[in-house]
Amino acid sequence: MDAGWVLPMTKNDELIEALVSELTPVSPHALRKRLALTVGIGVLGAAIILFVSIALRPHLHQVTVAAFWVKFLYTAALMAATVVALDRVARPEGSIGGMVRLSVIAIAIVILLAIVQLVLSPASSYHGLIIGYSASFCPFLIVAFGIPAFCANMWFLRRAAPMEPRLAGFVAGACASAIGGWVYSWACVENGIPFIAIWYTVGILIGGLLGSLVGKFSLRW
Repeated sequence: MDAGWVLPMTKNDELIEALVSELTPVSPHALRKRLALTVGIGVLGAAIILFVSIALRPHLHQVTVAAFWVKFLYTAALMAATVVALDRVARPEGSIGGMVRLSVIAIAIVILLAIVQLVLSPASSYHGLIIGYSASFCPFLIVAFGIPAFCANMWFLRRAAPMEPRLAGFVAGACASAIGGWVYSWACVENGIPFIAIWYTVGILIGGLLGSLVGKFSLRW
């Protein structure tokens, strides 16, 4: 072999060895551990906002058990789906198709329950079931409750490898608002399932759209 080729190859080998000599192995579950921390920060942040503002909910004692569980389980399902989707978009070529289908099923079930409640209720109660006390600000409260989770989600994604910034941002925002909505459901005063189907879903979608705008710029490589 020509000595002129051996010398550059040797230098390249030495350079590679120098670059990797101080690297330490990464735990195979490091990303998911970081995701668990991220979700914990989001839930804790939303809970702090809730307990600070809970005095602003004078009608809390009027909430029915059925309405509480619909809100709680609906937002929990969307939270679970979006957390898994967040894990997927954090990886190159990660697919969220299954999580989208799960979210659509959860939304469809709540819409069906809302229709049943409207059918079984007098027309005079429709305004309360659909608009309630808080339709004008409920979606924005859900987004606000999700702000700590959104900050944590973006921190998580910026330390991962998302390939599609806008999609990753949308998932981060929707996940944050789902977390915010789940915590907010602990003390939400509304009893209408139509209210939940409309305004909770709108709040989560608003969070996703805002996240998409932020992700477009902050998650680019």
